[in-house]
Amino acid sequence: MLDKICTEELHTCDIISCVFHNGYIYTGGDHGHIKVYTVDLNAVFSWKAHEQVVYDLAVNPNNGDIYSCSLDGQILQWRIDLQSKHAQLINSATQTGPSGKGQGLPGVGEVGSLEDSPANVRKLFWRGDHLYAGDELGSICRWTADLKLELKQEYFTEIWCLYVNEDESLIYSGRDNDIVIASLPQKASLEARCVQVKGNLAGRCPVVANKDDSKIAIVNRNGMQVDIWSNKDGNERTKIQTLKDHDMIVNCISMDPSDKTLITAGWDAKVNFWKRGEDGVYSLTKSVKVDSYVNCLSLTPRCVYACGKNGYIAKINK
Repeated sequence: MLDKICTEELHTCDIISCVFHNGYIYTGGDHGHIKVYTVDLNAVFSWKAHEQVVYDLAVNPNNGDIYSCSLDGQILQWRIDLQSKHAQLINSATQTGPSGKGQGLPGVGEVGSLEDSPANVRKLFWRGDHLYAGDELGSICRWTADLKLELKQEYFTEIWCLYVNEDESLIYSGRDNDIVIASLPQKASLEARCVQVKGNLAGRCPVVANKDDSKIAIVNRNGMQVDIWSNKDGNERTKIQTLKDHDMIVNCISMDPSDKTLITAGWDAKVNFWKRGEDGVYSLTKSVKVDSYVNCLSLTPRCVYACGKNGYIAKINK
């Protein structure tokens, strides 16, 4: 059921990104602000993080640091003091464009390299002890917790979504023209720029997988349905089901940590809950109509937060 709608100190524009940590939800908006709310959507504080849109947020679960990104290529690391209601900028980094080496084109450097050009960083994803960032100039970077560049891989296509598996051996990425599955080098190397593709899935962003990568969920090419893929032995991937209930583009897919529930939402203002049965088939168990299209979701053990237009946040009990 729809438990609560936020009414305090709303963003004055769309919420584009959100992340939950330790009893608080952090939201990023089109106007460059990050706002913090309690689990019951009471406003705590906010700050101006970027001059333009906060494209995405990520959290280091080990210490609660928040990372944000924007159009200027900057990735910012914030240390949060909830008691004093203050966010301190402790590190920053600028993600830049590709060199051309990722396509085996070392000669591109002098005439076409974009390594000195800041890239619009579109997506952030935290896994293990690393922050992964994808940009619109076609690179995915792996950063340390204190924003030291550890790995840069060059895809030469815009990165709209990211998902890294549990052991950081595979990375899923894409935009509106299929999902690329690639292997991740385990050792830090700024020379390992070539992407080792392991497979492609027909569909579009977003993409998520369960803990053992045996089930992968992506939006299919028409944008309004979600395809479930089975992954056998890491090599053979087969589409096994299509989830059909949305009437407009699906913007968000989240998988419950239990691996048994999938949550989808998008432009039709519906938040759908799909439960996986013992036979591996997902069925729609609940559909909640909210008062806004949904740009992003954030999951907690007990509820889901759906964020959208003009600062809209809905808390939905599982």
